Amino acid sequence: MSVRIGHGRAVLDVPVGTPLGGYAARAGTSTGTLDALEVHAVTISAGPRRFAWVVADLPAVNTDLAGPLLSRLAGSLRTCPELVWLSATHTHSGPEVGCHPGGGRTPPEWTSPLLRTGERAAARAMIAEVPGQLTVHKGLIGDVGGQRSGPSPRADVPVTVLAARNRELVLGVLVVLPVHPTVLGADNLLVSADLAGAVRRAVAARLGGWAVVATGAAGDVSTRPHRREQRPGELDRLGALAAEQILALVRKPGTPVDLGRRPLAGARTWSLALPGRAGEPVPETRAIRERLDAARRTGDPVAVREAETALQGAELAASARIGDPRLVVSAVQLGELGMIGFGGEPYLAVETALESEVDGPITLVGYTSGYLGYLPGAAAYDTDVYEVNISPVAAGGAELAVSEAVRLLRACSV
Repeated sequence: MSVRIGHGRAVLDVPVGTPLGGYAARAGTSTGTLDALEVHAVTISAGPRRFAWVVADLPAVNTDLAGPLLSRLAGSLRTCPELVWLSATHTHSGPEVGCHPGGGRTPPEWTSPLLRTGERAAARAMIAEVPGQLTVHKGLIGDVGGQRSGPSPRADVPVTVLAARNRELVLGVLVVLPVHPTVLGADNLLVSADLAGAVRRAVAARLGGWAVVATGAAGDVSTRPHRREQRPGELDRLGALAAEQILALVRKPGTPVDLGRRPLAGARTWSLALPGRAGEPVPETRAIRERLDAARRTGDPVAVREAETALQGAELAASARIGDPRLVVSAVQLGELGMIGFGGEPYLAVETALESEVDGPITLVGYTSGYLGYLPGAAAYDTDVYEVNISPVAAGGAELAVSEAVRLLRACSV
């Protein structure tokens, strides 16, 4: 079957004085722009069906934005809403757009600009479609991101790369990187796409084509174990390090995506009910404060930051104790590749659980078409860390989400 692939890009303007999202401890509004925020779109057409994936440099996207955009794009791109995705990279240096546990409302002043920019990027992708082939590449990258909690935190992360090719020429790549894009800290007041933007620029420059970076199962993964500082120069260093490893994967043989044998299909659950924590007590802060004091005495910056965020989560836990958390779950079967999007921040173990239930390559993307908050695996609830303290979902919720994702993928194969 003939396959056509397109890529489009549009810049999102963020005025000086804009409130920035991502850090509860940030004081002040934006003072300028370090690197422009972008909205990227990739379209993949096979016969009468088209998959469109829009990835925006935002802290999150909520359903009140995703619903209208997906509906509009389904019409303009001549496809169905289930085959349209909207994801946020989860930059912590973008505008505050309602990134709150349980989901929020997109500020009215951002709704129209985001809809217009998303439509512009998607239209450019469709116009730019050219014949091509797709290959899937999976592997590990080290020294960029690692788990920031758990009994044996891993120092590398699995990455999925979807390469668009015209015979031997790689036209572009779509990278699913499960790392919180948090190189810059709460003291940064410059607008930036952070790590996702740095990796995107480094890959595109070395490839000589286009690159899109989406954030995967990054709930408990960040740059914290590897970053040397939280300044712009560190973005360039980590971006280059990631790009070299990503392109090394692309140079190796990948799994061809055969859209003739397995037609392109999508499915979505807009409102999956998960167990809430309304009846749970909030965490006790005394022990966490003692842990923070002990970490400060050791001088270990990673331990200090882990204890600081755990305390923040405990102090904010009451705001996340909601009674009826709802999750958006999206599925696309792209040839041999199963793609799942969660409207939240799944732990890396959640992707592992999903892989054990599905035959063939799978990738899990966070921050897609909605925002619920952190989705820790059941074992993580024994830990006293920020992500668990601030999650609106009770233990077992992530496992229910995995079951729904598997159900949707199977529906795509019917």
